[in-house]
Amino acid sequence: MRRARLRPRPPDPHMRRLLMVGSVGCGKTTLMQRLHGQEIRYAKTETITAEDEVVDTPGEYLELPFYKHALRLASFDRELVVMLASATAAESRYPPGFATFFTVPVLGVVTQIDRAGPDAVEAAEAHLRLAGATEVLRVSAVTGEGMAELEARLA
Repeated sequence: MRRARLRPRPPDPHMRRLLMVGSVGCGKTTLMQRLHGQEIRYAKTETITAEDEVVDTPGEYLELPFYKHALRLASFDRELVVMLASATAAESRYPPGFATFFTVPVLGVVTQIDRAGPDAVEAAEAHLRLAGATEVLRVSAVTGEGMAELEARLA
């Protein structure tokens, strides 16, 4: 597996204000690091964090019902919610129609496509569509596949 070369870059003044939502280990933080041109390193997100225009949320906020209200509150000043689903996950944590929970548009992103076969990638996309994402992109933050399209969509 070939890793893409990263170049640190200044904050993009044209990037939309985003909220990243997804299960534990689906790649929210890794994707955020990639979008900011940072070195990719594992860091467990323990609480809602913001860097430039991107708000990263812990996976537990999606997985545990008593935290879901925090996701909605965090979305109020955002322009776009990015729902992530790993192509390596066997099941989805998103309930059907979950996107209607938010008052802003939702973009679905299948992550970790470099670590899964085509059937798993298709299944992850289907989970996001069932959750209400009308547009779904496929990316690998490690190899860079699909990142140009995602960055263009977020501009």
